[in-house]
Amino acid sequence: MNPIENSLNAATRLRRIKITSRIARHVFLAFFVFAIGLDVFFLGSGRILKVLGKAAPYVIGSQLLLIVWYWELARLFRFYERGAIFASKTIHCIKVLGVLCVLNWILYGIACALSWPPKAYGPSFFEIKTISSAHIFHMGFFSFDFGTGIDFGTLAAGIAIVLIAWIMDEGRKIQEEQELTV
Repeated sequence: MNPIENSLNAATRLRRIKITSRIARHVFLAFFVFAIGLDVFFLGSGRILKVLGKAAPYVIGSQLLLIVWYWELARLFRFYERGAIFASKTIHCIKVLGVLCVLNWILYGIACALSWPPKAYGPSFFEIKTISSAHIFHMGFFSFDFGTGIDFGTLAAGIAIVLIAWIMDEGRKIQEEQELTV
């Protein structure tokens, strides 16, 4: 391939990235608005706060982190839409997403610990379900435990996202150094 064909292929790929990113950004902004509306609807009545008891601040914190997660995803896709794929601000945004996963895992763990032993709340949308420790290994896409009843999937995903962002940042720095070398 000659340089002109390479340039045309790169431009086509970048245009596809920008279009896909624009769609994804709008989808995550819709999730952001929906999550805010859902939280206002369910938390506004106060009934859920009474049901959750001591765990309420941690569940609310987890819900707020979810809202920030959607906002950061929309922001990340905005960077992609602008063509800033390996920019430092894009990589920082990815790191923030990983840290939000870890923080959400911590808050959810605290909420589950505070709601132990489980109470008979009746059916509720935000009911925290605690699972007794079964001595079996459970594994799902982002869900796994080691017989503890504690799901480590979100923690592992958050750590993996932070590590991937770090590797991308180091690669970006290496590439910048090589471009300066003659």
